[in-house]
Amino acid sequence: MTSVSVIIPAYNSASTIIRALQSVIAQTLAPLEIIVVDDASTDTTRDLVTSFASSSSIPVRVLSQTTNSGPSAARNAGWEAATGDFIAFLDADDQWHPHKIELQFPVMQSQPKVTMSCHGHHFSSSTIWADIPANSKATPISFRKFLIRNRCATPTVMLKRAIPERFDARKRFAEDYLLWMQITAAHGPALRLEAQLAHCSNPGYGGSGQSGQLLKMELSEIVGFVTLRKSKAIGFCTLGLVVIWSWIKFGIRLFDSKVMKIRR
Repeated sequence: MTSVSVIIPAYNSASTIIRALQSVIAQTLAPLEIIVVDDASTDTTRDLVTSFASSSSIPVRVLSQTTNSGPSAARNAGWEAATGDFIAFLDADDQWHPHKIELQFPVMQSQPKVTMSCHGHHFSSSTIWADIPANSKATPISFRKFLIRNRCATPTVMLKRAIPERFDARKRFAEDYLLWMQITAAHGPALRLEAQLAHCSNPGYGGSGQSGQLLKMELSEIVGFVTLRKSKAIGFCTLGLVVIWSWIKFGIRLFDSKVMKIRR
């Protein structure tokens, strides 16, 4: 068992939450605790997690939101309640490779100046995992690289609990991307482990749920860049460039999801 708190926001996730929890229980290096934040679900999510917790080999806590506030607020609530030195995020419809913590945690331990790390992932709902390459490298991702595009899916991120930055609770779209940029702007590059250690059921864009709401995702991304400008993390010229590039990416995503598949 190691000092990692796993945070899982859940809203009406009865069909997938147990699969997500089982992927944490199956870790070859166990986390300290699992915190499931039920975001005012109207299905049996909370009951399923409570039942699961009663026989779990890893301590499972359930926090209940009184109103549905979105994943940002739910993750922040779990973050504040966590006791581990490190936080690892998992969404209720996603899964981890059994060796995820075993491989990622030493990366954080060996680089004490690194605040955040992530790793690769597949867009899949399968519970069958591909082989992991031996000696997977960890490469730095600078703030400027994040300005070009989001390099870390939320279920791949592990970070230090003690940092002051948090998800913007007002945002329901691209909230993770903004936080990764704020963290790397304030604390230096993140590390990315080049290994596919998570299965994400929804693609980065064009899928069901929030990822399919392309315009809302785009507008929230633009607001994130403006937030960085207001905090003086970027200059006015950089803001203009990243906004233009963001709209170009939006056009590509729209074409890919509505007209012709260009992403493989």
